[in-house]
Amino acid sequence: MYCSKCGNDTGDEPFCNKCGNKVDGTGGSPQSQNVVYVREKSEGLAAVLSVLWPGLGQIYVGMIGRGLLIMLAGIMIAFMSFLIVFSIFLVFVPMILGAVFWIWNIFDAYKLAQEYNRVLKSTGNRPW
Repeated sequence: MYCSKCGNDTGDEPFCNKCGNKVDGTGGSPQSQNVVYVREKSEGLAAVLSVLWPGLGQIYVGMIGRGLLIMLAGIMIAFMSFLIVFSIFLVFVPMILGAVFWIWNIFDAYKLAQEYNRVLKSTGNRPW
């Protein structure tokens, strides 16, 4: 006899020694029972999907809730990383702009002093 729950050959036993299901005694074969075939999942594809987007591999293997949680965590981590990079950007950009402005200020004062001296030497008067 075969177990109607798991398809295990139970011989003449009244209960399946694999799953504990009560065997009905009809002596049916696995071919006469409802058999569901499930394809295996590719470990490589699961890994590649997780590389492409965190959580996709888990969803592919059927752990939808876990995959969605991983996706949410990944989005939160990416957002926090963006904020950190953006805040560093916000700190460094004004510093860089300040340094550029300071250097331009020095160059401008130098050029104005040159202009002042040139006009003073040629006319004897201040230019402004």
